[in-house]
Amino acid sequence: MSHYSRPEWQAFRAEVIKLYNGVCNKCSRGPEDEVVLQVHHSVYVAGRLPWEYPHEACECLCKGCHAEEHGIIPPKSGWEHFGDYTDLGALDGECERCGTSIRYVFPVYHSKWGTMEVGEFCCDHLTSSDYASNQLRHSKRRARFASSSRWVKGKSGVHSITQGGVRLAVVPEGPRYRLRMNGTDGKLRFVSENEAKLKAFDLIESGIAKAYLLKKKLPSQSRRYALAYTPRLGQDRLPIIISGAMDKHHASEPDGTSGLRCESLKPSSPVRS
Repeated sequence: MSHYSRPEWQAFRAEVIKLYNGVCNKCSRGPEDEVVLQVHHSVYVAGRLPWEYPHEACECLCKGCHAEEHGIIPPKSGWEHFGDYTDLGALDGECERCGTSIRYVFPVYHSKWGTMEVGEFCCDHLTSSDYASNQLRHSKRRARFASSSRWVKGKSGVHSITQGGVRLAVVPEGPRYRLRMNGTDGKLRFVSENEAKLKAFDLIESGIAKAYLLKKKLPSQSRRYALAYTPRLGQDRLPIIISGAMDKHHASEPDGTSGLRCESLKPSSPVRS
């Protein structure tokens, strides 16, 4: 007689299912949903009979979720995406989950199954995310930007556009191209005009372009206002507004305030140090 036909197992099985209120611990379905409930052992010990385990070592699962746990069929959830997707250029691929013809191939991984290559919709479904659809949406926006009719070609062959508040130019330089942002030339060289445009899109979308331009701009701007305090101890420290430009000529004086106009902001009551 099979172990699973023994009355001891039938009693143990009923106890475990009752502990889980008669529904699958993963998908919450039960007999009324026309699924078969089974008992899954999280660990197995050599020589121990199926009903000789503590209840904590078992859980109630439907037949489908139980098969997933044992790697008989691919799990429906708990997958992770990794790496970059591949654009095949046409519907030349096949989703390993649903068999649909796909152009964009996304690799996903599950600890109990391994790796699968799937399409956009299955990737989002398995990972419970919008990763694949967001990646494709971003890719299409990049392509539209690079081919946009807003690009203006000058007589010297320079292509220019304003995007995200940044004046962009793709400048030919021999067989290669370089980027110019708000009049500042970049150091990178690109093999094609399209590659330079795509890089410009990435720099603007990520915020790197604005951060770089701000960093280049701030040191050259005049600092019109600064908050300072009288340096001598034992005296009232009054806030001072220093207006005017601060540069290397002003800093040549010992107190660093030569050529500046200082105004004390006197409080209503004395401020003691």
